[in-house]
Amino acid sequence: MQMSVNMAIVFGNILILVFAHFVVSQRLHHCGEPTKYLDKQLDNKYLNKLVFNDRDKVAYKCSLGYSQSGGSRISHCIGGSWTPLNMNCQKKKCNALGEIENGQYSREGQSFGDKAIAMCNKGYVLRGERVRMCLEYGWNGTDPICEVSKIICSAPAVANRWIKPGERTQYTVQDTVTITCSEGFDLIGSSVVTCGPDGQWLNLPECRPKGQFSRVLVILKTCPIPELGKNGTVKELKSVYVPGDPLSITCNEGFIGSGDFMCDTNEKWIPNEPKCRMINCSAPTVANGRIHGSRFLYKPKDIVGVSCSEGFDLIGPAQVTCGPDGQWQGLPECRPKRISATGKCGPAPSHPNFELRNGSPTLKEYPSGSRIRYKCGIGYRRARGSDSIRCQGGQWTKLRLHCERKRCGSAGEISYGHFEYTGVSFGHSAKAVCQEGYELVGPQMRTCRDGGWDGRIPTCEPVHCPPPPEVKDAEMSDPIYDHVPFGHVVSYHCRTGALIGAREIHCTQKGTWSAPPPECKDIACPHPHVPRGSRMRGFRSVYKFGNTVVIACAPGLRLIGQSFITCGPDGEWKPKLPDCERRDIRFN
Repeated sequence: MQMSVNMAIVFGNILILVFAHFVVSQRLHHCGEPTKYLDKQLDNKYLNKLVFNDRDKVAYKCSLGYSQSGGSRISHCIGGSWTPLNMNCQKKKCNALGEIENGQYSREGQSFGDKAIAMCNKGYVLRGERVRMCLEYGWNGTDPICEVSKIICSAPAVANRWIKPGERTQYTVQDTVTITCSEGFDLIGSSVVTCGPDGQWLNLPECRPKGQFSRVLVILKTCPIPELGKNGTVKELKSVYVPGDPLSITCNEGFIGSGDFMCDTNEKWIPNEPKCRMINCSAPTVANGRIHGSRFLYKPKDIVGVSCSEGFDLIGPAQVTCGPDGQWQGLPECRPKRISATGKCGPAPSHPNFELRNGSPTLKEYPSGSRIRYKCGIGYRRARGSDSIRCQGGQWTKLRLHCERKRCGSAGEISYGHFEYTGVSFGHSAKAVCQEGYELVGPQMRTCRDGGWDGRIPTCEPVHCPPPPEVKDAEMSDPIYDHVPFGHVVSYHCRTGALIGAREIHCTQKGTWSAPPPECKDIACPHPHVPRGSRMRGFRSVYKFGNTVVIACAPGLRLIGQSFITCGPDGEWKPKLPDCERRDIRFN
């Protein structure tokens, strides 16, 4: 009886030990939280799971602002560790920004997170968003407007400064003045000041008596080094430019922008950013005249002819040349023929972007005192100025009507997508772009017309792939046979034979599978027979795809080729079987 009790206790202890060993071994093969990456994140369905079993898998997707450019989205739990992820994610890029009339953008780049700063030309002020960001679906906001500045700065009020003879008393926004102290005074602060957008000078310095204060220069900021490439050169290039440092650049032939610049306290070059821009002349326009050429851009020294319409006289040269500064040299005028004897005027003058409201374009003469009215052309609206001219003393008075392009505003909202704008004024376009995993249904481009955006707002529909392809002698994991969503992953496992091709394929943004389906092949290689050689490792009766063998030569022979060979997917050894040759024996 006592022996039976002891045997039961011993058997129970054995069961406990076996169970403990099983639990420990299972925990040793468990994986914890999947690996974290800066540019990738786990699919939502894995976020709340804390423990994963051996052979479990997780799928990743690219983080906000990134898109997949290659590799697999899957990581496996193998022996208690996550396999490395070879998925590649790259920053999304934004399209080119629209043009700003009388201004331009200064960009850091055009990838996700980069920003573009709008700057107006001298004499203009910004209305709208100054800073735009490249976000997940393109540049945020819309193009701002640069309007003629009505803000004036009075002469900078700095006590004890030297005022140059004939110095101006009024300045416009972005104008600069160099401050020089009178004899016996030291300059404390920046010597160059800028007229600000509020009519106040930025960072006015002081002129203090010499010896009263020690002059201390604290350098906190630097200006960027100009990158001219092959378009020009910098004279005496320095590695660092601090406020007050001068800079001189010379642009190569065919480029404009040569000049002297200075680094100011705002980490900017004044009067503008040093750049060498290619010189081009836009096609010239002469009111009531014709240009004998069909190009939009001309190079310096190019020549075009000009003639006037009937009823107008050419005042100036009949040929004009594109100058080295990108401006046409000596553009002529086409003036109505003067009918001095009667005081009559010739045909109604034609003006770009204007149309006659009354009068006739075919009428050759108008009596003295006649009045003609104009209206803005298609896509333009009246901004200011009189819309009429008058025949006075045999000449038409000057037309002072100013028209500006009509604005269309937003092209609309797209669920799971957005519009990328070249601008929102007449002639600009908006391109529809869908989020990753969605495809466009409807027109991609809309154009700002006289009556607003043309076409209709498209939609972004989810991307679906056809059912995953079946593979003979293989099993699929996680198959979906109806409306397979973008990003879904299918894995193949061969029941017999070796798997040749991609083990995992996923549904791409184009609605296709990322790779052709694999194959399950029963591949075997011939016995690795090497004359005068032997197999040191990898003995098998049948050698299948992936099996390896190590070959060695008999004593006194040397191996020609590789000793480590593998059975390849075509049933051939990779690399090819080596040879065993006799060593050369030399006597001294």
